[in-house]
This record gives sequence, C-alpha cells and structure tokens, in this order.
Amino acid sequence: MIEVSHISKSFEKKSALEDVSFTLNDREITALIGENGAGKSTLMRIMCGYLAPTAGYVKIHGKNISSERLSALKNIGYVPEISSLYGDMSVYNFLVWIAQIWEIEDVDKAIIQASKQMAIIDVLNEKIENLSKGFKKRVEIASAILHKPRFLILDEPTDGLDPNQKYDIREFIKKYAQNHSVLVSTHVLEDVDVANRVVMLSHGKVIKDTSLAEFKKISRRKDLSEAFRILSTKQPENK
Repeated sequence: MIEVSHISKSFEKKSALEDVSFTLNDREITALIGENGAGKSTLMRIMCGYLAPTAGYVKIHGKNISSERLSALKNIGYVPEISSLYGDMSVYNFLVWIAQIWEIEDVDKAIIQASKQMAIIDVLNEKIENLSKGFKKRVEIASAILHKPRFLILDEPTDGLDPNQKYDIREFIKKYAQNHSVLVSTHVLEDVDVANRVVMLSHGKVIKDTSLAEFKKISRRKDLSEAFRILSTKQPENK
C-alpha cells in the first residue's frame, strides 16, 4: 500500500500541490489525470523520492520515504515521461548497470525475465540510440521492473507510440497489475480505460477519486473525454 498524506509542494511562491491525499492498493491500476500543469508529474516525483514535499508525507508499506528512503523505494519502479536512457550504451549493458544499482544477485536472470516481459530479447545487443521510440519505451519499463517492484509508476507510457505499441504497453500494464499495483499518469484517455480507478488533479488539488465506472457516469453518455471536460472546466483557476 502507498499512502499519500496531505502532500503540498511549492516552488518559490508558486503552489504546485495542495493537501493531496489518497491510498494506492495492491492489484490495482490507477489513472492519474488532469490538465497540463495540474501537478501530476510533481506528485509522482515526490512519490518516487525525486522531490521532497513542502508538507505531508508518502509511506510505502508503512515506511516513510523521508526517513526510511532506501527500504521504502525498493518497492517502486518509475518510468518518467522524459527518457532516462543512455543512447551510447547497449540495451544489455544499460540493464546490467540498473541491476547493479539495485544490488540484484542474479543479474542475467533478472534481465532475461524483464526482457521477455517487454519483448526486447532481440535487441539486447543493440545500441539504445539506434532503437525506435517504441523499443526505447520498452527498455525503460524493463529497467523499472528489474527488481520486481510491487508498485510501478508510469508517466505518459504510450505518448508518441503507434497503435500496436500502445496496445502492447496497455496489455503489459493489465498483466503486471494482476500481482502488483500500477499508477499511470496520462493525457491519452484510451490508457485510462485499462484502469480500475481514476484520481483527477486540477490546480494541484484532488478533485475526483473514484472507480472508472463512476467517473464515466459524470458524462450522460458515459464518455471519458466529456467527463474530463466537465470536471476540468468547473475548476476555477488559482489567482
């Protein structure tokens, strides 16, 4: 379980998040949505320990990220929107490096398992810079699941991919969530359809936290895009 409790974050005088609270459970896919600038990426970076909150805390299975950082973050895999790959490395060498950071004992076994999950076995010896965008995304996700995290956090996982690649990523998310928990931040509403639950941010605040089915009911036509527009247009802009 990930407990996000009363998280606020300010950059100088600008508030990015304000009193954000929710809990992520095992075997659940949660879609984190909101307009540009809603605070989604800031929140995920706090949840993954990249940023410190101005107020509040994040606990992962009872371990506070601030005070028990390493033991807490071992349960998380994170794929940011902006690529974290090194183009001059081969896929295999990059995954070895990540496995060593996590102090994985059987490195080759972990790499083979993650590579099979993401269907990148055939490109392990390729240079990352020579891969297509779709394969680069697969490599990023493979690196995030090497240590078998209980919680996987994905920021815009299908952005810029072709329809077949998007389908494969969504199928992976559904399969991974059978034994783990996945948080997906996305503007691609087709990605939201794989979720069990929707958390919507607007201007740094949680304005909706409900099941996907209930979220769709906001629209008379049960249309995701319309439900999103209805909620986002109701929110007054911060002064």
